[in-house]
Amino acid sequence: MKTNIIIPALVFCSILLYHCNSKKTNTQTQSVADVMAQKPTYKLDQVWATDTLLKTPESVIFDKKREVIYVSNVNQNPWEKDGNGFISKISKSGEILKLEWITGFNGPKGMAIVGNILYVADLDELVSIDIEKEAISNKLKIAGASGLNDITPGENGKIYISDSNEGKIFQVENGEVSIFHANVPGRPNGLLMNQGKLLVAFSKTTEFVSYDLNSLEKTVIAEVIGAGDGITPTNETGVYLVSDWNGEIFIIDKNGNKQSLLNTKEQSKNTADIWFIQEDNLVLVPTFFDNRVVAYRLVKE
Repeated sequence: MKTNIIIPALVFCSILLYHCNSKKTNTQTQSVADVMAQKPTYKLDQVWATDTLLKTPESVIFDKKREVIYVSNVNQNPWEKDGNGFISKISKSGEILKLEWITGFNGPKGMAIVGNILYVADLDELVSIDIEKEAISNKLKIAGASGLNDITPGENGKIYISDSNEGKIFQVENGEVSIFHANVPGRPNGLLMNQGKLLVAFSKTTEFVSYDLNSLEKTVIAEVIGAGDGITPTNETGVYLVSDWNGEIFIIDKNGNKQSLLNTKEQSKNTADIWFIQEDNLVLVPTFFDNRVVAYRLVKE
């Protein structure tokens, strides 16, 4: 009699436990599905492209005050002191306004605008262009530099410059040069100062990282980004566009979630140091050996 009571009870408990576990699993699955469904996706739609008069364009920057775009042209070899590099000026619609706007560079790459000065990284010099006068106003020699690549403005007028060849990040303040970080192997390239952190894209170690300005503590945000080149913020806080020089553009959030938006590797079209015009949701892409700047609209789906 006792045995007969226990067996039905055990069967009932087993059924109840099965339904509870099944419900829990379904809830967990649904929760994951909901999270995935809420994760936004993006795409790039081409808007315009310049003609191919540009000469190995490496970097672009938008001058909001004057509504024009500056393009650095390394003109063939990006690391030789050949004196044939120059800066172009183009319109927001892709018209080349002046091909050789400012000349006299070797391998001009990353740029930054502070006030009326356009700063350009040129191998071992920080070149200053007076935008109003349309002329070079200063060339600052950076001792120990050989591969200056990207620039980002910092607080209180500071300028940060990556040196891909030397594995260093320099800091310039009031015309004085110092080393912000002397040991950054892996070819540091793209730079962006954002919310008190220095963001860096590495072209050899294929990492997208941040450095604390005081402790120099390194935090890896995303990995496997290819030959990391340009970094530009979007209209969403903590969401960035990062380019792989080989021909790919990623959108990456602060948690490291990554989506590939563009891949032109099979067409041998590079994606170098990009820029995002926030008012127009427009991504500017210098295509290096393809000799164009291509603009894409960033669309959130």
